[in-house]
Amino acid sequence: MKTLAIIIKVSGEKVLGFLFFLVTAVSCLPSENPLTGPVEPNLRALSATEEILSQSSTQFAIDIFKQIGNKESDKNLFFSPFSIHQALSMTMNGNEGDILEEFKNVLRYQGLSLDEANQDSKELTDFLLQLDPKVKLAIANAIWYKQGYQVYAPFKEIAQRYYRAEVSALDMGNPNSVNVINNWIAQQTNNLIRDMLDNIPANAVMYLVNAIYFKAEWTYNFPKANTKKENFFPNSGQEVMVDMMDLGKAAGFRYYGSIDYGYIEIPYSSGQYNMGVLIGQDGNTAALASYLTLENLEKWKQDAKDINLILKMPKFKIQYKIPNMAEDLMALGLEKPFDFHPDNFTKLFSNPTDALKISRVIHEALIEVDEQGTEAAAATIVEIVERVNMGPSEPAVLTLDRPFIFFIQEKHSGAILFMGKLENPLEN
Repeated sequence: MKTLAIIIKVSGEKVLGFLFFLVTAVSCLPSENPLTGPVEPNLRALSATEEILSQSSTQFAIDIFKQIGNKESDKNLFFSPFSIHQALSMTMNGNEGDILEEFKNVLRYQGLSLDEANQDSKELTDFLLQLDPKVKLAIANAIWYKQGYQVYAPFKEIAQRYYRAEVSALDMGNPNSVNVINNWIAQQTNNLIRDMLDNIPANAVMYLVNAIYFKAEWTYNFPKANTKKENFFPNSGQEVMVDMMDLGKAAGFRYYGSIDYGYIEIPYSSGQYNMGVLIGQDGNTAALASYLTLENLEKWKQDAKDINLILKMPKFKIQYKIPNMAEDLMALGLEKPFDFHPDNFTKLFSNPTDALKISRVIHEALIEVDEQGTEAAAATIVEIVERVNMGPSEPAVLTLDRPFIFFIQEKHSGAILFMGKLENPLEN
């Protein structure tokens, strides 16, 4: 058995840390699946603007990965850039002028009008949902706004038409409102993402939420009997014993290799969806991420060769939550929407409001990889709040710890039925 370039390791050699991502391969059809039989994908050519949007979404994914990864150098990381992109794209439509341009720049919508971005987002989502009948993929959006407020009609129409968002009023003062949002997220993610939202502050006026769920079997399943305990070599320390899956026999994969790194596509079902894996010589994912660019990713996909190999990879599960992405998004250039500003969200409500801002962008994701395939889910919550003269958003505490005057009164007439003062609670 031979070792291919630097990344396909045979028994007894190191298995190192790697980068992975779920991608679609639209340009070419895979070879017939020898284990499960062929599945015919629902392919069509992408329009020019859809291709721009696909590249925009991919570049945004790389931007977010590098921003978060720089802070989590030795920790597992998993998120859905698609979910974050969808939630912020919905939110973008509540703005105009310079603030709209900030959204477009960060979301990499340069070269597209707002109408084109919305239309192509819808068409690309439809394309992904219909691509492979054996892949379970669900993408859902919802918007809740504070009861008594009036959503700007064009914004509501855009959210419903292009993002198929459920738009509903919510009594945000009701403690059960948190459960309404959390239960919706759990339902859309097959119960993988639960209790995501911790609280609703008193000045919250809108929640824009995306949820995504993915489940697919490998084109080549790993026999469970082949899974054995083997070493995995983290970059930061001592090797650890993991459940290492072993295909056991050669199968066809797409592979691109260089001296410093290698890229392999591990296909699901028909091969239109795959797990792309980027792995380096020494397991340093921070250094490896420097090669992760839109241009390189397109090159790897285009120049990858069909090879036969026996693949071994670890079973793993990652659950990752970002309580607030505000700092990360501001670092990428989305700044004004996170400050109270009269130009923020002028296209969100038709009735007058005080200044609005995004207070939190919450993201949570989970992935589980085993012999059969992959199950993954994620959700993104954009929380918009209003500036009001109400003091701190946390409840104030008033302690009656000194003598006071009190009276029992009727509210409407003002009649005082009883009256007194308390000097010492211990005295009768």
